[in-house]
Amino acid sequence: MNEPHRNPAPDQGLVVRGLFADYGRTTAVSDLGLEIGRSEFVTLLGPSGCGKTTTLRCVAGLHTPRSGEITLGGQPLYSRGVNVPPHKRDINMVFQSYAVWPHMTTLQNVMYGLRAQKLPKAQARARAQQMLELVGLAEFTGRNATDLSGGQQQRVALARALATEPGLVLMDEPLSNLDAQLRARMRDEIRQIQRRTGITVLYVTHDQSEALSMSDRVVVMNRGVIQQVGDPWALYHRPANGFVATFVGEANVVPGVVAGIGTRTFSVRVPTLGPETVLDVVRAEGDDRPAVGAAVSLVFRPEWARVSRETEPLPAAVDGNEFRARLVASEFLGDHFERTYEAGEHRLRVQAVTGPTSRPPRIGAEQALTVTPENLTWFPAEDAEPRETGDVEASADEESSSAVPTEVIGG
Repeated sequence: MNEPHRNPAPDQGLVVRGLFADYGRTTAVSDLGLEIGRSEFVTLLGPSGCGKTTTLRCVAGLHTPRSGEITLGGQPLYSRGVNVPPHKRDINMVFQSYAVWPHMTTLQNVMYGLRAQKLPKAQARARAQQMLELVGLAEFTGRNATDLSGGQQQRVALARALATEPGLVLMDEPLSNLDAQLRARMRDEIRQIQRRTGITVLYVTHDQSEALSMSDRVVVMNRGVIQQVGDPWALYHRPANGFVATFVGEANVVPGVVAGIGTRTFSVRVPTLGPETVLDVVRAEGDDRPAVGAAVSLVFRPEWARVSRETEPLPAAVDGNEFRARLVASEFLGDHFERTYEAGEHRLRVQAVTGPTSRPPRIGAEQALTVTPENLTWFPAEDAEPRETGDVEASADEESSSAVPTEVIGG
């Protein structure tokens, strides 16, 4: 059984160990281990069918795992012989749909969970008003909830989830039904509210921008298996394998063989970029020392490479960490070009910043690209493909979640 990915926070929040979950004969989550500290904002990120919503539903008590352990605040929610009902798990959920009660006012929606907890009506009203002020909806207390805009309805759902002060709030793609501009604003609002209230959040999304901009840590999943856990900066700059590199942002991944090792750098032959191509790579602090002759995969983002020579013809030899490439496509996006190059056996994406005197090169031009040793990262070649355990094909039902508010989840 895999050990949970540890978090240094001293206060224990959610702990999941050895979680397996199925849909019929399909394994949706395989041996998942995760630990989330109190007041932490953690996001499950991955493509549709990767197991993230199944994980969320197991934590909520809406889906029964095959095996594993789930605890919250040190209290067991699920293990052998234990399966706490959803309404007793001290967990609220914000769904993908707005899931507001259509026959209630905004205030009544937020009061609902409080009244279900037998809180006196006056106290429930005061608490609900406080939550609506927190999410910026104090002036809409008497408005029918379904008469609000999409973003306002989602804030009502958030206020309702926060009102009962649960030990954990689960959010399942809560912004996917909003337009792009509103999504960006709601990302910031949710994060600010989470920081002010100190709630613990487990968030699900397939949108990398949401995950990177909102989270303390991100859990990247694929085919039911965790690929990497880390803070957003680490995931983007130090991907653990090819799946993470290409799913979290855009990346160029090329294979090579370690040719030599220095005190701060090591050199890698990359014959698929050109027969004489050798690239130096800076070893990050804490990196394992690769062995000479080891197969590795080098990674660089489009913005980490630069066009070092725009003129033709190129000299017979290129400088260190430079290689020849032929421009095959170029898109002008105002502040930069999105270019596609052919270099040896690879098609590479490069962002080139423009200026008032910039002149776009002609398609087919031979140029030299530079990626400095500081702008290369790597992982062992055997980790280039995501690890799989058993049959983790996703079912169509795996990513579904209830669109109807209940007394249990979401207040």
